[in-house]
Amino acid sequence: MAVRISVIVPTYRPGDGIQRVVDSLDRQTLPADEFEVVLVDDGSPDDTFGRLQGYAASRPNYRVAQIENSGWPSRPRNLGTRMATGEYVLYLDHDDSLYPDALRRLVEYGEQTGADLISPKESKTSDVWWGIPELAAGNEANIKERGAVGRLLPMVPHKAYRREFLLDHQIAFPEGRRLLWEDVYVNIEAYAKADRVAVLADTPVYLWHESGSNNSTSYGATDTEFWDRLDALMAFIDTTLAGPEFDDARRAMLMHQYQGRVLRRLSRSLEQVSEAERAVAMSRARSVQQTFIPPEWDARLGVFGQIRARFLRDNRPDLLIGFQHACAGLSARTTASRVEWQDGVLQVDATSQWHRSGHHTLGLAREGDRVQALLPHQLSEALPADLLDLTDRVHTFSVLVGARARTEYVTWQLPATCTVEVTDGEHDVVLVAHLSTRLDPATAAYDQPLPDTVWDLVTQTRWQGISQASPLYSTIRPLPALIDGRMAVAYTSRSGKLSVDLAHRQRSAVLDAGIRLGPVRRSQAGYVVPLRGIHVSGDTRRSLDVVLNPTAPEAPDTTVGAWLVGDLAGARLEITEPPPRGRHPFAVRTGEATLSSGLFLRMNRGGLLWIVTGTEWLRPGRLRALPGRLVRAARRRLRRSA
Repeated sequence: MAVRISVIVPTYRPGDGIQRVVDSLDRQTLPADEFEVVLVDDGSPDDTFGRLQGYAASRPNYRVAQIENSGWPSRPRNLGTRMATGEYVLYLDHDDSLYPDALRRLVEYGEQTGADLISPKESKTSDVWWGIPELAAGNEANIKERGAVGRLLPMVPHKAYRREFLLDHQIAFPEGRRLLWEDVYVNIEAYAKADRVAVLADTPVYLWHESGSNNSTSYGATDTEFWDRLDALMAFIDTTLAGPEFDDARRAMLMHQYQGRVLRRLSRSLEQVSEAERAVAMSRARSVQQTFIPPEWDARLGVFGQIRARFLRDNRPDLLIGFQHACAGLSARTTASRVEWQDGVLQVDATSQWHRSGHHTLGLAREGDRVQALLPHQLSEALPADLLDLTDRVHTFSVLVGARARTEYVTWQLPATCTVEVTDGEHDVVLVAHLSTRLDPATAAYDQPLPDTVWDLVTQTRWQGISQASPLYSTIRPLPALIDGRMAVAYTSRSGKLSVDLAHRQRSAVLDAGIRLGPVRRSQAGYVVPLRGIHVSGDTRRSLDVVLNPTAPEAPDTTVGAWLVGDLAGARLEITEPPPRGRHPFAVRTGEATLSSGLFLRMNRGGLLWIVTGTEWLRPGRLRALPGRLVRAARRRLRRSA
């Protein structure tokens, strides 16, 4: 069968990371005879090449080459492109991984769209919101039809390219021993020359494992080399996207570099350097600004970006440093005020606001019916009134909400509505966003069911060019639910985050429900334990094991079969096998997770089954239905009353 996609992996002393690459390729749902792996080692001085040959010896679809060290991933990638035979090529770094359905979905989507370039859904272990806003609009077969070059962000090489398209147009990564942003060059040129550029948002494809060893970190905004590279990149964008058909794309890409590489990075770097280094950095930054960014473009920035741009144009490094301090004292926090299940959907209301630490931090003040920026005097006197008046910008305060898989690192943005009000604080005024969001386990993954894992709700608070990611905090008690055959528990994690367990990994719908202590009713199904306080939507019937004596070291677990049932009659646990006589601590097992109940099953001689706390003198009939976590508190109260 013809190779549909080639995965090109440049390597240089990858350490254990290369095993993660291979493991993820072994797990692909696309058959191995439909993709190939091209590993090109950049002259590693250790045993890397031998390890690659070992992988290839047992995998017919692997090809391996080694070159003299070039100092950068560009040359290995370019050689891999020439070696490849697949219709598409995907570049995979030597310590990252692909999600299991990545290759199958990429080639399928390529056939559907005929795209020369596909920008897929990517995640990052260290960044909850990596590339997520650019994916929020969903799949798009050809972003060039409306000039939406911003949807290519982030400009990383982890995209799929039609191989013949790259070769025909001689699109290659720029080579050299020390480079920067080589992936931006390839993506800008590919966008300019492609007939169709697609975005794939509905399937997780690539996972970037943050290691702190990225070559880009060797550059700083006060290094001459940094500015030489940035000058070259800005000129390349300016030239490659020349022409009226690229006006919007050219401006968007130049402004993207200007905001991130110049305004933000420069502001963070100025304080910790010498006066001479500061002067060089300011001179080079102003040169980029004057050469590529017309003054009228600054109005396209958020107001806080406009302030940085003005201080740069005025050649005021002292004010850039002061404004960086003013913004650095801001922090955002979003807290749930209402969480409940409704018809199988988790409904969440929350409030979000910025907090300021110290009087030097950016704040807000009222002047009549206007809302003004509150800044240290040195900063405010250097700014025009229109940049200090934020009244008409209040409504742009917004909050994004997502569900983040705790161990798989995938984030799905959730639908949310947001309203903003200005409230009076102790010394200033505060912007408060009131938001409502919903997590539907059946559709939250781009209209597909969320996988069975633990999901943390996360937020990104945004206002006029500043943003901050944080958890969605809560103080709720566990809220179990049975939803169309699935178990779910919304709960507050140990770190105070609002989380949803769909995998019985951290919480149990059984144990977080109200289990009635006392005798267990018998029925034709066996023993029936009603579960109170559990939301039921649709019909659920899930098998599970009740594990007896789960912590006993001298013997293997004893299990009895059971069913977790939810229907119009409510929720219940049906124990289908009678436990042995005696009293047994028990846990509940679903899949690989075993969670202790803190309770006991006691089987009497006459076949009467009780659920008890394990206290000999305690009469179970005296207790009302209690969730497992409250049993100890109930026992203490009964002891005091005895």
